[in-house]
Amino acid sequence: MPKPRVAIAHGDDPFPMVRQALQHIGAEAVVSPDDRVVLKPNYVEPRMPDAGATTDPRVIEAVIAWLQEELGAKNITVAESTWERERTQRAFDMVGLPQMAERRGVRLLNLYDDEHVTVQIPEALSLESVVLPKTVLEADCLISIPKLKCHSMAYITLGLKNLMGAVFPDKEIMHRSLHERLCDLASVLPAKLTVIDGLIGSERHETSGSPVQTDVIVAGADPVATDAVGAMVMGIDPKRVKHLRLCSRRGLGEHRPDHIDLVGAPLNQVRKPYRRPSAYA
Repeated sequence: MPKPRVAIAHGDDPFPMVRQALQHIGAEAVVSPDDRVVLKPNYVEPRMPDAGATTDPRVIEAVIAWLQEELGAKNITVAESTWERERTQRAFDMVGLPQMAERRGVRLLNLYDDEHVTVQIPEALSLESVVLPKTVLEADCLISIPKLKCHSMAYITLGLKNLMGAVFPDKEIMHRSLHERLCDLASVLPAKLTVIDGLIGSERHETSGSPVQTDVIVAGADPVATDAVGAMVMGIDPKRVKHLRLCSRRGLGEHRPDHIDLVGAPLNQVRKPYRRPSAYA
């Protein structure tokens, strides 16, 4: 079986970086022009991207530009929710997502305004059912666009952890047996592409950590492998991240570094040792 390919692009302009990373992995084979595409960024709080906590809107727009200009995609939605509807809207407004969506001709969806569906999870490790937005569930191509961050409970919060923003109505249910529930969620909400915004990441904590300028975009079609490479960029051994191990064991992707085809910028040139969360120090 071929190794999953993950690309690292290094630089300071996300538009050529995103395009380069997606070309490196042959992403055009994953998305069709007629697909209903949903982009899921990370806006856990109303914070500016340079604080290291939220997805840079330039990365989102770069993905949209690639979808529209390279593939001719027309049905694109940017969708997210944080702990409250109004807080989500403040996060959108703070970074200029409404203006970007209008400029690009895409839909911006606060997931509190969507219809929600209860989904049963077969052979669940912990989360036997979950309520998810219909738009995300019905996407032909879900693209996770997380920030490069450490996490106080999950060790890392990248593409897989980013999916937690789609859970309704109480996201706190995910915090019980968190690693197992992240694996369960990934089994019913598979991202076809993950594009990690590593321009400025966050060490130690997901919302109150210190920003780290890292100047990378990491992209892959295997969500587990892409997160594994993101972890390695932060100097974290992916084999020590429990939800990556669980997802790999479940057949959702590959977490072992020597089983991943890493292309683009060499890891040893971009790796920065992020300070660990206190629980993992």
